[in-house]
Amino acid sequence: MDNNQLSLIAATESTITEEKTDGYTPKEQELIRQLVQERLGKKNAIEFESLDDYVVPPKMFFSMIKKPAVSIRANRMEFNMSAIRLFEGVQHVLPMLSENKKRMVVAICAEEEISSIEWARFKKDKWVNRSISCPEYVQSIYKMVGWNRECRYKVYGRLANSERGLVLVFDLTSAVMFDPLPEEYFDKRSGKMKKRINKYYPDEIRMKLGRSYSDYEALQQRSSFESLSGYMDTSGDIVTSTVSDEMAASISIQEQEKKRETLLGSIIGNGGDSDGRSN
Repeated sequence: MDNNQLSLIAATESTITEEKTDGYTPKEQELIRQLVQERLGKKNAIEFESLDDYVVPPKMFFSMIKKPAVSIRANRMEFNMSAIRLFEGVQHVLPMLSENKKRMVVAICAEEEISSIEWARFKKDKWVNRSISCPEYVQSIYKMVGWNRECRYKVYGRLANSERGLVLVFDLTSAVMFDPLPEEYFDKRSGKMKKRINKYYPDEIRMKLGRSYSDYEALQQRSSFESLSGYMDTSGDIVTSTVSDEMAASISIQEQEKKRETLLGSIIGNGGDSDGRSN
């Protein structure tokens, strides 16, 4: 190896050493410098946007095909396949009503329970929903919420935790109402008469863009745990509850705070804390 080759190798090694100081590449060093400057508030400060004047639109204004829902009419009710898939393999459930909250809760149960109902069946290698005939139970719902007995209603649900584990919660006051008979109308595009079923949203959201952000956040904090206090099963018996509404609310808030702390910790951990700690 001649002197020119040795000089070239030495120059290359020197360049690599300069480009990777203390184990960081030049690009990594630049990112670190930017992070330090941002933490010191001297460069690229991110503008803060207050959400006080914003509203969150009602979920039913968007496509809800994949959301759990129950359709209720004069003498029967039927849960959609999204609800069935959430509780895949569950054949029997226990529906419960709260007159005070105007809600229906659906919990997993064994067939042997007194008030169990069959909401799904295993057919042709897959679980399918079934129409549940329950005229007396449905009539009690119509009377409790003040619904029009001639109309059909659809209620979207949410998943929550409870004393009985995971449950589906349906707020009956947010039900969408459908006319009993289709309405004829003239379609300008096709030039033909067609039929459609009119639907009506609850008054509290029909004329609004949605909930205020603060109300939405408060609802989120309350919605992760559903106390069964005050609920009745299909036989009319009061469901035994070990958690009050007040305790359920505090559990929800604690869970939300833990989620936020975890998220904040991960952010700080990725960027490095000012005192050298990481979560």
